[in-house]
Amino acid sequence: MHRLFLILFCCCSLSALAQQPTTGNFDPIPDSVTSSPSSIAKWLVNHHQGNQTNILKSIYGWMAGNVKYDMVNTFLPDYYKDTSDAINKTLKTRIAVCQGYAALFMEIARQAHIPAQIIAGYTFTQGKQDNSSHAWTAVYVNNSWKLVDPTWGSGGIINGKYTQQLNWNYFLVEPEKFIKTHVPFDPLFQFLDIPWSHPDIANGTRTDKPVFKYQDTLAKYNRFSAYEKAENAATRIADYGVTNQLIGVELQHLRNVIAVGKQNVLVDEHNLQVNKVNKLGSQYNEVVASFNEYVEFKNHQFTPSKPDQEIKDWIDGLYTKLTEQQQQLAAIQPANNTIATNIGELKAAVTELRKKVIEEQAFVTKYIKTSKLFRKTMFYKIGR
Repeated sequence: MHRLFLILFCCCSLSALAQQPTTGNFDPIPDSVTSSPSSIAKWLVNHHQGNQTNILKSIYGWMAGNVKYDMVNTFLPDYYKDTSDAINKTLKTRIAVCQGYAALFMEIARQAHIPAQIIAGYTFTQGKQDNSSHAWTAVYVNNSWKLVDPTWGSGGIINGKYTQQLNWNYFLVEPEKFIKTHVPFDPLFQFLDIPWSHPDIANGTRTDKPVFKYQDTLAKYNRFSAYEKAENAATRIADYGVTNQLIGVELQHLRNVIAVGKQNVLVDEHNLQVNKVNKLGSQYNEVVASFNEYVEFKNHQFTPSKPDQEIKDWIDGLYTKLTEQQQQLAAIQPANNTIATNIGELKAAVTELRKKVIEEQAFVTKYIKTSKLFRKTMFYKIGR
């Protein structure tokens, strides 16, 4: 059985860019090291001697000057297959929509040993909610989470036209400030002790809520599988309210991820059990082959001769292996009827062979206790 996959959804908002001079200095990244995120990160770590703020400045400034916004594929839902595809396409083509910007920024930061996360949400421009979802990046620097939007930092709309222009307003922004323009679908990624609910965002008012220990929740979240993360996030998003279509679309996407995840859990369990049964089947066949050798050896009246202990160890070893196979088969809870049938057939074969081995254990025990002068007679009686 094969696992299922979901396509990464792409649909990004753009900022309205005021015509203003850029501020902030950064050391440019040489073109010679930009073939991969790891080569970029290696240069950054060495050049900046591990200074995380300067590393992030260089990434931010380099992306603004070297990655152009992809106006053609802005609303193409399946433009990126997954995060890895977003990273690779962005670095190869040097054009991207927001997921590409955020993914590449995150990957270079991680390669430079800076914790980073991609965040999906919706945005506000001049106090008005934008019509498209968006993606940006969070980085853990100087013992706290800061927010970075490499897409908006690379340009925006001026007089109705996209213009590429470095803008430092979206670099290492404090969570309390960033929430005014960038609202994560999952309140966990507000990085606030008291997150805003989506209704509060919509109404512009703050209701009292208990303190949310996001650091502990985030640590636990990052240990989850993709399927478990989707379940965890979907629950939290629903609890914090669905007040616009973008949140609803994200919640449905997560529910689709959950459905696929559940199916994949079943597929993985099926494949795991098939592998276990096949392995036990192979082990059983090895025991059968060894038992047949023993039978042939017995038919030749245990010649050429072997030490008594070697013969005993041989037949006892077959018994031990068959007993272990019985136990392992009994421990499998079949995922479906097909596996149950295969397990049943193998159980029956192991049980039948084990009975024969037990009979031969009794024969070998008696054989060893019998005087060597009379051992040959044991074979004559068996042959009658």
